Amino acid sequence: MSIVYRYGRNLYINMTNRCPCSCIFCIRDSTPRLGDADSLWLKEEPSVDEIMSELHYKCDLGVHEIVFCGYGEPTNRMDTLLEVASRIRSGLKKKVRLDTNGLGNLLNGRDIVPDLARVLDSISISLNAPDAESYKEITRCEFDAETAYNSLMGFIKECREKMDDVTVSIVGGYLSPAQEKRCASIAEELGVEFRIR
Repeated sequence: MSIVYRYGRNLYINMTNRCPCSCIFCIRDSTPRLGDADSLWLKEEPSVDEIMSELHYKCDLGVHEIVFCGYGEPTNRMDTLLEVASRIRSGLKKKVRLDTNGLGNLLNGRDIVPDLARVLDSISISLNAPDAESYKEITRCEFDAETAYNSLMGFIKECREKMDDVTVSIVGGYLSPAQEKRCASIAEELGVEFRIR
């Protein structure tokens, strides 16, 4: 069970396996590991102290940034995320990024963006699709398609207002060229970076 794993120049924090989506491209369905992780399937969710202990053990001068991203949606554990991110910035002095499906407001029943903006250096949000219908097909989200997609779009817009480094992404090969182009246009309209991963 890996709480913190290295992939390239970054360290990634795997602190939950819970996610409201079951995306058709998710690597959880094909492998239990990524980077130097032995298994990203958690027996139980780690505490703040357990996460920090792993980070202190694995963090070295070669680490570029520390990323909240594992086999679940990190905003399912907002209190833990905020505490760990704050400790990373004050103690380890590393850049902090969140990779998220952008549904944290729905998951927490409140606007979480102001809290995230205080502790993150950057955020990468999975756009996944140019409209609610195709979003539902790709993510198989447990929330109503319109509700989820509208919440996602609102989340992206607010992140852009409150943070300097915001990227939205899609996974290549799952959308038509026209849909991919529309996603790029949405990113441009919102004033955020766009990435095909």
